[in-house]
Amino acid sequence: MIPRTDQHRLLADAAREFSAEHTPARLRACRLRDPEFDRTIWTAIAQLGWLGLLVDEADGGLGATFEDMGQLVYAWGRACAPEPLVASAVLALRTLALGDGPARSHLLQQCIDGSHLLALAADSITDPTNISVTYAQGVLNGTCRFVVPAHADGYLVATHAGVFHVLANSSGFSLQRETRADGSAAAWITLSNVAAPPVQRVASNLNGCLQAIDEARILCAIEMSGMAARMLELTLEYLRTREQFGQAIGRFQALQHRAVDLYLAEQLARDVTQAACIALDTPLDTTARHLLACRAKARANTSLNRIAREAVQLHGAMGFTDEYQLGLYVNRTLTLSAWLGNTTDLQAEYAAHANDIEVLSA
Repeated sequence: MIPRTDQHRLLADAAREFSAEHTPARLRACRLRDPEFDRTIWTAIAQLGWLGLLVDEADGGLGATFEDMGQLVYAWGRACAPEPLVASAVLALRTLALGDGPARSHLLQQCIDGSHLLALAADSITDPTNISVTYAQGVLNGTCRFVVPAHADGYLVATHAGVFHVLANSSGFSLQRETRADGSAAAWITLSNVAAPPVQRVASNLNGCLQAIDEARILCAIEMSGMAARMLELTLEYLRTREQFGQAIGRFQALQHRAVDLYLAEQLARDVTQAACIALDTPLDTTARHLLACRAKARANTSLNRIAREAVQLHGAMGFTDEYQLGLYVNRTLTLSAWLGNTTDLQAEYAAHANDIEVLSA
């Protein structure tokens, strides 16, 4: 993300300094752990006020812009940090902030101060209208798969009757962890007669949930563009220092051409995702926001996967090693490019809702 104001620069600098203290080596240490991130870091993020950026001041947040949040998420992507900044502080928290239920207000305060970590649970996160959880006579029944983060204090469960808050220790609630490519986990949740009285209702419909998903897609694309920038930096540094035949391999013209192609892919992803993020701060109808989200996430998926693939090739055998930073980014690429919609699904969704001229120019 390119900082456009002094406030953006301050946020970007703060995020870079904070993430620099917590290198990707921490991601390696957190893999296959429960939780697969550091709650002390999450508390520190909350103390910095980051969790309340996208919450209105009237609700105890900072009422900042999506572009402000984008500066933080971009730095988080560069650091390949394991904390679920987009999954919890954007996807779940925005679902909560956009709700209209009685559970909304007190949960917002707990989430902003970091004492309660939320996850959004829907049977199909890319299509929450296709859900199997039922709500009848005050109880929830059904399953929710691919819930991120897997480890949370509470879950916002989407049903046709609205969104309900369910504590992780509720009677009838069970969770199975499914390990993803980067060692993190998604949850497969089963609800068997879980009590959900009206006081636990967060939203009376799924409109806020749908909006939050599109907003999270764009912020996830921002995180991915930060990862792309860092992977490109690692690759260029390797080309400058690795020698063959008495000279740095970066002097070979064929490799220079490939490096330029990767630079163009990284710049394109950054500019498309930043433009989408800026647009979120302007009035948008539902269709326009959905198209922006599909386009940004699909572009980030395409660019990041290409950079990851080419970076491994340009590093040679070293690119496959687990001890080297690049491997952490490659595995995270596989995870994030599938989350909230893969490229094929998002392109099809864009084509289904955009007019013919927009499809051709996307």
